[in-house]
Amino acid sequence: MTSRYDAVVFDLDGTLIDTESLCNAAGVEACAALGLPVSGEFFESLAGIDDRTRVQLIGEHVGTAVDLSAFLAAWDRLCIERFAQGIPLKPGAIELLEQIAAAGIPLALATSSRRGPAEDKLRMAGLARHFRTVVTFDDVAAPKPAPDAYLLAVDRLGVPPARALAFEDSETGARAAHAAGLTVVQVPDLHPTQGAHAHHVASSLLEGAAMAGLLPV
Repeated sequence: MTSRYDAVVFDLDGTLIDTESLCNAAGVEACAALGLPVSGEFFESLAGIDDRTRVQLIGEHVGTAVDLSAFLAAWDRLCIERFAQGIPLKPGAIELLEQIAAAGIPLALATSSRRGPAEDKLRMAGLARHFRTVVTFDDVAAPKPAPDAYLLAVDRLGVPPARALAFEDSETGARAAHAAGLTVVQVPDLHPTQGAHAHHVASSLLEGAAMAGLLPV
């Protein structure tokens, strides 16, 4: 397999692993435990947003300040309970990662998750070995939709942004990757997209890879 790209950077939740619905349910349960009336629909609207901003938006939504530490502790615990039953992968995820690795193209991860939860999810899903570097919320000054995570990921790989391909599911993530100068493949998860920040919009990872010229058609 030949490629026009020198690096590929993936988002995690909703892109490689099918965790958004699990985490949303856990988030609603964590809110309920803290006396915060938050619906599943509202929590779904926060897809792709970092944890700190998510908590701020929950506070604005319910009209009261939210204890960040208490919420994150409850949310992490409930997510891990669900993940322990198995983390489902997105269709084609393993096949695509293995084909990219076989072509000798370095892989990075750029996620809005904090490092601890991100590493837990990678380990439990069996994906950690594929990535040369992992950039999390804890590594950047400004999370997605700022371009910082993607800029740091390609910098660590020693590749110019214009020579890198990004895979994202959310508008927030696609906006971040586009702002960083990467070619963007968006594979929507919970919400449809108009593709305003994507070069290619696909129904699956493998379809997106072919559309972007990463894989032969």
